[in-house]
Amino acid sequence: MSRINFFRIIFMIMLLSAAAFAGDLPRIAVYVTGDVPDNEKKAFGTRMLIALIQSGRYKGIERTDAFLSKIEEEHAKQRSGAIDDSQISALGRQFGVQYVCVADITPAFGTYQVSARIINVETAEIVYIGGSHSSLRTMEVLVRASNEVVKSMFGDAAVSNRHQKSAISIGAGGFFSSDFAGGIRWESEKEQVSMPYYGGGAYVFVDVVYAEIFAAFSTGSGKWHSANASDPNNLPNMTRTAINFGIFGKYPITLGHAASMKLFPLAGVSYEAPFSAALKFADGTEYPFGSGMDEQGNPRPGTVDLSTLWFKFGAGFDYNLNKYMYIRTSLLYALRTANAFEKNIAEKSDGAQGRGGHGVTFKTGMGIRF
Repeated sequence: MSRINFFRIIFMIMLLSAAAFAGDLPRIAVYVTGDVPDNEKKAFGTRMLIALIQSGRYKGIERTDAFLSKIEEEHAKQRSGAIDDSQISALGRQFGVQYVCVADITPAFGTYQVSARIINVETAEIVYIGGSHSSLRTMEVLVRASNEVVKSMFGDAAVSNRHQKSAISIGAGGFFSSDFAGGIRWESEKEQVSMPYYGGGAYVFVDVVYAEIFAAFSTGSGKWHSANASDPNNLPNMTRTAINFGIFGKYPITLGHAASMKLFPLAGVSYEAPFSAALKFADGTEYPFGSGMDEQGNPRPGTVDLSTLWFKFGAGFDYNLNKYMYIRTSLLYALRTANAFEKNIAEKSDGAQGRGGHGVTFKTGMGIRF
């Protein structure tokens, strides 16, 4: 099985896992009533939905605006007043939700009383109820009020523990990496030998909100090439196996109202330390690194000569499967300086210099929050 097909299979398995875990949570919609402007109702409903989803008990629906419009349409038909819970339940079933949270905002004594109830649309039964009071004068106060209402329904763990669980997580996955350049350049003769590399492996990581620390195992190879070589067909194929360590800084940005997706820029460094490497020629001969002497009686270069420091930057994306698990993917562009092997060859050739590399890294994995 080729490495490309292997990573395709891993990626498909993770997508299927995401669908399975996401299906565990029931869908919920939020409807806000009361004697306050429509914009404030919408803002409070959005914050209530975020708090409910962050509780880890529910997921939102994609057609929230259509659901609310349908309720308002039914409300307009009811000249006697607001629609009742049985009608809300019927509309909930129509839009494929299992629960509807109805929040009512009532002005009283210079402040606002906010009460909320969660209705099971199949039975029209109220399964949770809670409330709070607030001035609702600023967005910060509105957010605090929505969190307090959810806390009153489920307890403090509904909101505060959700953030505590997000503070640190561990995970594992697979990755593909490449080095498009690297090698030797002869400036005076405009000649060069390129040493590309393509490979992949597995990695584990620890995430602490604004940083990701990881360790990885990788293996791969790449055939040298040069337009100036006298016998380009006999240029070697370099294979190597390595361990990698690194750290990235990141800044998570929540996407959408559901807080189930996050995008984050990434920048950091990783150190690649090969422990096995060899040059394999077309005629069947093999030149292992760090093993004995070469034909001239000189010690062979060791795998440490292939070690290099990479500087990487790009972006990552997290998709929450539930309050404990998430899928992470990231795409990075990488730069490195010439390694000791390339520099040593260049030093033995007049007018030559080692050339640094650059490439891309694609990673996908699954994380678990504590």
